[in-house]
Amino acid sequence: MSNLSEAIPNRVRALRAERGWSLAELAERAGTTAPQIMKLEKSQRRLDLGWIERLAAAFDISESALIGQEPTPPANTFLIPLVGEIAAGNWREAIEHREDMIFPPVEGLSEAAFALRTRGDSMDKIIPDGGYVVIDPYEADLREGKVYAVMNSEGETTIKLFRADPARLEPCSSNPEHQPISLGREQFTVIGMAKGAFVPL
Repeated sequence: MSNLSEAIPNRVRALRAERGWSLAELAERAGTTAPQIMKLEKSQRRLDLGWIERLAAAFDISESALIGQEPTPPANTFLIPLVGEIAAGNWREAIEHREDMIFPPVEGLSEAAFALRTRGDSMDKIIPDGGYVVIDPYEADLREGKVYAVMNSEGETTIKLFRADPARLEPCSSNPEHQPISLGREQFTVIGMAKGAFVPL
């Protein structure tokens, strides 16, 4: 058959999108080139047994799952530690104690990711007091509109939204008492980007 869609289901593009991978990243994992992956995704190259084996290994799934014969697991199939609490308010000493391991309902995490319980209402429009926030320390570059866990020179932590113009850490709160923190006024380090938040049941 000349057209892949007439032969077997082509889930390559969907699986790559689920994981947030570029063509180049999938190509590297599969030991091929981005143009070859593009041809496979567009059904311009036959998805034969050799390609099925290589791509299933690259996605770390079974060959049956690659061609749609069984459901695929979520992109993140690992537990992450719940390591303590972080202030959602003024700077406060971090409380560190490994409480539990949780399965995060968030995709695209590195294996260094961890969860924190929030305390305070300075981010309650996004993260309720007592909710969990998932932090990825591999994503520490400040980007407009993203939420970050940060630590000051005293070892105190907080979680805030980054705004670039002017550079500041901003609360997202229903409580008007919380004020932005201007960058440059206080020294801090970025612990990691918040990749998701949820309320435990």
